[in-house]
This record gives sequence, structure tokens and C-alpha cells, in this order.
Amino acid sequence: MPAASDAATPPAAAARRRPPTVAVAGMGATGVGVFVALVRSLVDGGHADGAEVHLFETGKRLGAGVAYSTPHDCHLLNMRAGTMSVHADDPDHFVRWLADRDDVPEEALRGEYVPRRLFASYLQEYFAEALGEARRSGVRVRTHQAVVSDCREDGDGLHLIAGVDHFLVDYAFLCLGDLPSTEYLEFTKVPSYVHSMWQGTGLEAVDPDASVGIIGTSLTAVDALLLLRSSGHRGAISCFSRRRSLPKVQGPRRGHTLRHVTVAGLRRLTEDFTRPLELDEVAELFRRELEEGLGVAVDWPRMLAEPEAAFAGVLARDVRLAENGQTLWYSILDATSEVVPQVWRAMSPSARETFVRDHLSVWSMFRHCMPLDNARRLLSMAEDGAFEVLTGLGSVAWDEEREVFRLEGGQRGEAYSREVDWLVNATGTGFSLDRSDSSLIQNMLMRGAIRPHPLGGIDVDFETMRVLRSDGSCSDRALSIGPLTRGVHFYTNSFETNLANAHSAVAAVSARLGDR
Repeated sequence: MPAASDAATPPAAAARRRPPTVAVAGMGATGVGVFVALVRSLVDGGHADGAEVHLFETGKRLGAGVAYSTPHDCHLLNMRAGTMSVHADDPDHFVRWLADRDDVPEEALRGEYVPRRLFASYLQEYFAEALGEARRSGVRVRTHQAVVSDCREDGDGLHLIAGVDHFLVDYAFLCLGDLPSTEYLEFTKVPSYVHSMWQGTGLEAVDPDASVGIIGTSLTAVDALLLLRSSGHRGAISCFSRRRSLPKVQGPRRGHTLRHVTVAGLRRLTEDFTRPLELDEVAELFRRELEEGLGVAVDWPRMLAEPEAAFAGVLARDVRLAENGQTLWYSILDATSEVVPQVWRAMSPSARETFVRDHLSVWSMFRHCMPLDNARRLLSMAEDGAFEVLTGLGSVAWDEEREVFRLEGGQRGEAYSREVDWLVNATGTGFSLDRSDSSLIQNMLMRGAIRPHPLGGIDVDFETMRVLRSDGSCSDRALSIGPLTRGVHFYTNSFETNLANAHSAVAAVSARLGDR
């Protein structure tokens, strides 16, 4: 019997063999990671010739995203250059790339923390290399400076709407990045309110002599303080938070071999992941890791209590400890990065909920520390009386008649009240989907194509990043990677974590392509 020709192939079988069409919505750092992994997977799997990839990004630069788009040299990477390679098997790749450039400030290289604009350039070169490989291998790449406003799935595939254009694709990676805060939306029409320092005019609109209130004391607030300082701002600045003060300070990086917070340890503790962990068990796991690593018992109540000293004194002490190399605790916590998503997955829902509600802010203060160079700059500002830090924020209100914001709260048993001309929202990524200004999220949410995670963001399958629908079913075609999967993966504000998740998502799609 003669071999069947393509013409004799049933239409359904021919459709299954046609080259895939894929979309990546959002081309920040995570989107670039997805694209590079996708190109390599298409080439290695024999699916490159004729494949089509659509890239959607609202900005003119692909690869920067919100996290690395700042042009200001005062905005440093919060991680050392040696931890930011795009190649997991070549950790010094970024460091070598920096050494070959002539626009890297010498003091930045000495301190290992470089301006974020350089990492954006690095990502763009990484993207350009993959783009060249794609085109040489027969992959058609189309870039669109547009917002994907909807993503609807049916039997034909995924229908994407971007502007007035419609695209039908087989798979879509939603890499939406750090969406604006979903808090304090009631002030967005007030001219002297900055909802995002990264979008619109941001802090550039703030009068140099105006008093400024910054809501938040995390790394985003540090960025705001440093930018105001470098731009010549002279007015009083007050930073407010509900619970925590400024981030701790990173000292010298030291290697640490995990003894307790390990996958093997989790397997034993959970009886091969058949029993969920409660919060006290997780706390004990980290206590043993830290105390054995430090070689001393830790006075946990004192460490976690509200500081009795003013913030400037605490900051001065933290800078001194970092300069003297007395921050081994940070290296220990840093070593747990790859294991923490597994720890989070093993925790019971109530344990995770309690942690986010009661302990996340303090954890972030110790885990997401600022570079020593930034801490020194802040300390200089604090010693000059340029800003203050107030915890215990209770209320924020806009006085329309007097055109000032009033912020009230209590700290160390004393009430305070401040009035400021400008208010800056530095609370970070917005995780409340129902309050998001993303039309893509709102449309998919309305149809039940995605569901909110109970702890914020988009609910996805842990291993594959495929989005979960409102009925609990898992999409075969739409995947989400990045900060918005925090409820599932917890540690999603790290480039290396999102890069690993990008590779997992691409692997999930590649497996389906192999089954076609």
C-alpha cells in the first residue's frame, strides 16, 4: 500500500502538524526569559521552521519592563551582579558582560551593585541574540507596541485582542510584570498624588520645595527617597508604613550550605509531601537553620519587636553591622531562595494566610534588604534631617479645601499626625485582581478564564504555570509567569525565580507540541 501523501492527510491531522503560533504578552525581564527559552525549545524540538511568535509590549524598549526601565544611576540592582546571570549554568555571565563595557561606574563595579539601566541593556542584548537565532531558524517573530486587552479561549485556540487587531494563537504566555498598586485608588484623580513613581510623570512632577509623604518603607520607598535626593528635592519627606521600618542592609555575601531548609528535609517533615506544614513547623525549620548557621541562639521576640530607637539610629547600626560583615543571617536566608517556593507549597492554606497577614512585612524587611551603598546614602540623608520614618499608619485622607494629605497613626505608644503637599504610593505590586486597571485581567476575570488566588494575584498550576479558571479547571493554552503568581510561588520578585518559572512554562508547552 503506498505511503500516504500530505494531500491525503485528514484536515485535523494536518492542523495538528502545522507550525505553532505563540504569543508573549509583556516583554519585561520575564517576557524576555520566556522568549529566549521558547526559541531554544522550538529549535531543539524541530518546531522552529514556520513557527510564529508574537511579542506584545507597550513600551518602546523590549526587555526593560518596570523593574529595570529607570534611567537613573541612583537606582541600583538590589542583588549583586554575580547573581543576575541569564544563564543558570554560567553565573558569571553578567559580570563578564559588565567588564567588557566602558559605561559602568567604577564604584559600582567595586561594590558589585550596578545601575539597573545596565541590566536592561544586558537583557536587550540577550533578547537580540535570541531574535537572531529565531530568524535564522525559520521562526517568524512579530513585535507589536500594543496592550493585549483580552485573551479568549475556544476550540480554535486563543483569541488575543491588542488595540483594534485580533490574533489567533495556540499558546500565550502572560508576563504582566509588576502591575501598579491596587491600594489608595481613591486618590488617583488628585493632581498631587503619584500612584506609581515608574509610570507617567512620576516624581518629576513633585515641586522641589513641597512636603512629600511616601506610603511604604520597602525597596520601592528607598528608590523614591534616592531619586528625590538626586533630583535636588529640598522639602520635608515622611515615609509611612503600617508595621515595618526600612529594609535591613546587605553585607558581604558568604556561602552557606543548607542543613534544614532543604527539599529532603521537607520531604521528611511532610511524610513525602502527604501532610501540610503548619506555621510553627516552618518557623522551627528556619530557626534551626539560622541558629546553627550563626552558631548562637537568637532572641526572636527582641529581634522582631518594634525598635525602641528612632529609625536613624537603627539604620546607623544596620550600616555598621553590614560594614563589619556581621550579616551572616542574610546569606543564610539568601541560600533558601530556591527552596522557599517548595516550602510555601507544602504549607497549609491557613498557615500561608496567617503568614501573609501577620508576618510578611517583617519577613520582607529582613529578606529583601538594600545594598550597602544605598543604605549609606539614606543614612546621610537621615543625618541631614531630610526624611523621617513612621510606622503604625492608621489613616490617609485628602483635604480638598486645604489641598493637603493628612496621615495619622501611632508609633511606640505615641500618636502622630502629618500633613503633606504630595503623596507617593510606594506599596509595590498590586495583587487584588478585581481592583486592577488591566483590561486583560478584568476581561479574563469576568469570563472566569482566570481566578484570583486567595492570597492575591493569578492562580496557576505550580509546575506548569498554566492558569486556573474559576471552575478550577486548568487552561491548556494560557500561562502566567511573574510577580502575579505570588500566591502560588511566594518568591516572585526575584529575577532568577521568574527565569526558572519561565523555563518551566516553556517546557510545559514544548511537551504539548511534542504530542501533536
